[in-house]
Amino acid sequence: MTFSLVGWSGQAMETSTTGDRVPAEAVRLLEALLKSDNPVHRVLRAQIPYLRVTGRCACSCASIELGLDETLVHAAPVADSPVVAESEVLDADGQPIGGVLVFAHAGYLSYLETYTWLDEQITQFPSPDRLR
Repeated sequence: MTFSLVGWSGQAMETSTTGDRVPAEAVRLLEALLKSDNPVHRVLRAQIPYLRVTGRCACSCASIELGLDETLVHAAPVADSPVVAESEVLDADGQPIGGVLVFAHAGYLSYLETYTWLDEQITQFPSPDRLR
């Protein structure tokens, strides 16, 4: 079953109740973005193995909504902002073309967003070596 809703960025989301596994490239990206040793990142990293995809952006970008069984993991300390990590995305020549944002809601990972400053969407999650 799928239905539509509006995601963090205001884009329509195609939401699924099937709970697909998070793609490996998204896992690597989350691990890279949450690599610091601060307490929030440590707890959020521990949630990664339990994540499922609960929605995808209706446009062609790679953004995904994340869900997990909150009884299996601890909640991270709640931050002042729902954005818990962010980075610029670089093209093959090292030029910035957009970025990625990691969102958490009530201490749980909730959304991985890609965005671009160009006309074309970022349709695949960037490799961690393309982050700045």
